[in-house]
Amino acid sequence: MPVPGILLEFATTIEKGRNLFGRPLAGGDHNFSTAAFATKLFSVGVALEGYQGMSNPISNTSAISQAGGMSPADPSAPFLNTSTLSATPEIFLIPVGMDSMRSPPLGDVSVVRSWNVRDVTIPLPFNIGASDFSNKALWQTRDSLSEELYSIRKHAPFRPVSSVQAFQNDAFDMTQLRLSQYTNNRLIGRSVWNTKWKLVIPGYSLLNNPKEGLDRFIRTVKDIKLHLVTYSYSGN
Repeated sequence: MPVPGILLEFATTIEKGRNLFGRPLAGGDHNFSTAAFATKLFSVGVALEGYQGMSNPISNTSAISQAGGMSPADPSAPFLNTSTLSATPEIFLIPVGMDSMRSPPLGDVSVVRSWNVRDVTIPLPFNIGASDFSNKALWQTRDSLSEELYSIRKHAPFRPVSSVQAFQNDAFDMTQLRLSQYTNNRLIGRSVWNTKWKLVIPGYSLLNNPKEGLDRFIRTVKDIKLHLVTYSYSGN
């Protein structure tokens, strides 16, 4: 069923002299090195600069200091502000284009390779007869599966933050990347370079009246910023 919302489409690329969005590289722009043949996502976050009334996801337990969180401010009456929106909005960030990566630059030659990734489920067989599956082929019959084979996985929404300042907490320790309450790991392993993304902001998560929520959103939000935590392989 269609619902009111905002749909933004864009592409990302990793090329010399171009920023992440394929525009000519300018002062203050960000890009990724072409020396790495594969640059992949660990987690993504979205900041809605100017959003009124958002409650950033924070840890409010005894582990506040360890998680790098902070205690929430004193309660107020945000409903008195005619620009305030829901404290917990939801968004979707979905790759709908083709993932692209370079081949390892062996002999100083590297080509761009692209894949149309299908994010599907592979359910475990339902072992109703306590049979030994290790002695048989992987799939004997569809009747033995607990659910439909190769169903397209749906993307769940995640929460944005109100400012890029929420991403200042270090995403690394001495040995590995670590999870953060400010980013989402649904796209882990996908390439940063993709020919088409969809950023969806549903109106129902902004206000009970989604059209009014979208009007307030358009009136107050000044910028939408992406925060990418990535890892890469050089291939040399």
